[in-house]
Formats: sequence, structure tokens, C-alpha cells
Amino acid sequence: MKWIATYLPALYAACAAVSISALMSIYDGKSLVQTITGSIACGIMTLAIAGSLEFLGFPANAVTFLGASIGFLGAEKVRNKVTSFIEGREKGQKGEQ
Repeated sequence: MKWIATYLPALYAACAAVSISALMSIYDGKSLVQTITGSIACGIMTLAIAGSLEFLGFPANAVTFLGASIGFLGAEKVRNKVTSFIEGREKGQKGEQ
């Protein structure tokens, strides 16, 4: 119970991401498999980022907003943004060498 109380904001944010992502996928008319896998991916992404908020420049209490935002964007858009961020960093490092 103490673990749940400690990580409740992150768990709440992950549940928000899963719920919003599922609702947006249903609204967009995606298949059941796409809805489930995309929602789970959004929840996992939220949990992964929740522990790194201060490193990313966000206050620790912004975790629910972040989870809702990830869920609203959906797994595909989040994947595209992360990929473009990483590719931009790689191009910048290659240009410096």
C-alpha cells in the first residue's frame, strides 16, 4: 500500500493516458487491436517519462498533464515525435564532429 501511495500520481497519469488514448482510438475508428496496443503503449510511455520529469524540465506535479497529453496524442504521434527528436540529435552530433 505504501508503494501505491508513493507512486499514485504516476499510476493515475498512466491510467489517464490509457483511457484517453483508448477513447481517441475508438473515436478515430481504429481496430480493437490497434486501440488496445496503442493505449498500453501510451500508459507505458507515461510511466517511463514520469520518473524523468525534472530532467526534462517539468515540475513533478505535471505528471497528470503529461499523461493526458500523451494519451491525447496517441502512440503513433508520440513515436513520431520521439523519433524526430532522436534523429535531430544524431544529425547535430554528426555535424559537430
